[in-house]
Amino acid sequence: MNVLALLMLLFAGALAGFASRLNEKAIAFNQTATRYAIGSLLFVMGTKLARSRGLFARDLGILGSAVGSSLLLVVCFFLIFLVARWLRGPGALAAEPAGIEVHGGHELAGVLWNVGWIVLGGVTFLALPLRAAGALPLDAIADWVLRVLALVIGFDLGAECHRLKLKELPLPLLLIPLVNIILTLGCGLLFSVLRGLPVRQGLLLFSGMGWYSLSSVLIAQKGLVVMSLLAFIHNVFRELFAILLAPLAARVSPYLPIYLGGATSMDVMLPFVQRYSGRTYTLVSFYSGIVCSLAVIPLVHLLLGA
Repeated sequence: MNVLALLMLLFAGALAGFASRLNEKAIAFNQTATRYAIGSLLFVMGTKLARSRGLFARDLGILGSAVGSSLLLVVCFFLIFLVARWLRGPGALAAEPAGIEVHGGHELAGVLWNVGWIVLGGVTFLALPLRAAGALPLDAIADWVLRVLALVIGFDLGAECHRLKLKELPLPLLLIPLVNIILTLGCGLLFSVLRGLPVRQGLLLFSGMGWYSLSSVLIAQKGLVVMSLLAFIHNVFRELFAILLAPLAARVSPYLPIYLGGATSMDVMLPFVQRYSGRTYTLVSFYSGIVCSLAVIPLVHLLLGA
């Protein structure tokens, strides 16, 4: 979705939420709408994954390598945040992330809830007749779901603005997207070493920052078909793992879901950051996602030598 359109929808929702901040029924309705909008987004993601099943199955070696690269990134990010939390001392280890909505062992239920919607979407798509499945405008549907999510997220921020603890957020959070880019490229370097690939290829694979619809196209324009396919699958699964693991990641750090989301933290990951990290981190996620998204084109072109 266009960044300006997303920002306008968030702002419009925030105004409506602020105007309705004393209306308990409106707030309760918005919470229900948010939950079902998130489910709809996951459902559509499941249908899109099912639609791309032929692409994923084209070469199992490529599929395994791309998914493995995404898993490597997830593991590295989790380890980095766990070590950072441990270094801050026992007090930090015992502390709950501010604003988190999932507590005490229910993270797995959150993961299963996310998986269930994705599986349901995939199964539904596969059960449709081929002609009907092929005619579904999945990208347009996903775009409209994101519009609804932007509105309800904005509404929640407006209705609860008096509870936001933005002053408690550390100033270095402005560096989150820069650190995210550096860590992501570091994972690409590690992947290239582990797989014996040229460093440039490893960095190029990770340079999409989760934006699969852009990075793979830019790479394909240079005639690098295999690398384009690798980048597409890698970034799809980075987004997928970020969504599925958001409940667990938020328990480690409220910032970790934002890092895992990369470029998608400004749109697709936004409701999951709000739900599991807390609404205080929603604006941080939006900002980080925008900067990471803006960095994708120059990063890819630089690594392509363009």
